[in-house]
Amino acid sequence: MRLKSFAIVVVGILWAAAVAQSAKRASSAACDRACLERFVNQYLEALVARDPFGLPLAPKIKFSENDQQLPFGDGLWNTATGLGTYKLYVADPQAGQVAFIGTLRENGTPIALALRLKIENRRISEAETLVVREEASAKNIEALGQPDPVFRETASSTERASRRDLIAIANKYFEGVERGSGDIVPFDPDCNRIQNGTQTTNNSNVKYPSESWNVLALGCKDQINTKFFTFIEKVHPRRFLVVDDERNLVFGFFMFQIPGTVKSVDVAGHGIVPMDPSNLSPYTLDVAELYKIKVGRIRKIEALQTRLPYGTPSPFER
Repeated sequence: MRLKSFAIVVVGILWAAAVAQSAKRASSAACDRACLERFVNQYLEALVARDPFGLPLAPKIKFSENDQQLPFGDGLWNTATGLGTYKLYVADPQAGQVAFIGTLRENGTPIALALRLKIENRRISEAETLVVREEASAKNIEALGQPDPVFRETASSTERASRRDLIAIANKYFEGVERGSGDIVPFDPDCNRIQNGTQTTNNSNVKYPSESWNVLALGCKDQINTKFFTFIEKVHPRRFLVVDDERNLVFGFFMFQIPGTVKSVDVAGHGIVPMDPSNLSPYTLDVAELYKIKVGRIRKIEALQTRLPYGTPSPFER
């Protein structure tokens, strides 16, 4: 009996030690906000140094550029030459994911970049990038100086929303776009949207593709209510990937499907407004978008976008 009791005690001690070791490994593998942002910086520094395999990588890393799956180390890895001046981070320690919107140099030319990294056991298992190769857009982004401070604001305990609610609020935006109804979207009265470095709401100075688009010099809700965006048939897929519930931020990648069949829109108060020629042929608009939500309402939107061939699938949806 004594031997049996001793064996039970030994097994118990070994089990407790194993649990403690497992907890220690899990703790060491956890990656908080600072850790996730360091991964972004490490990635960007490796990118401009063209040293992809100096990074801590998972055995089977998945990498894409503008929704084309590529071997890791290809694409922008061959042409990046310098860091930019604009840096906006979104961290999701709970999901082990982090996003970045900023600027770089590609063979000396300013470009814009949206990046998402998935970190597992302190190794990069996914790297998804959207590259906007428009010098003017990159310069506009850098002219902003720094990201809007609202993106760094920590939500108070009474303002903080659940991950599920944050995603649901952001998703309403796409419902509004598809249905041409800004009324169904919970917009903050002070909402504004930045696209490729330009404020595209409440801005009469925007240089739209054609004069007819001047009807869009409105706020977030009223702009959608013009139904001008009905040239977008649907937004699919909608991939909400990084949720910063400490700051009430939601980041994701979204594909706007534009068939090119809408030739004009009947805008209340303006009559028939012809569609710009740029939207009269099929294409998919690849969008990386960030939402700041305050007290259940969309306060600020910042996006990067670039055109892809119509129907381009996301390699992360397969």
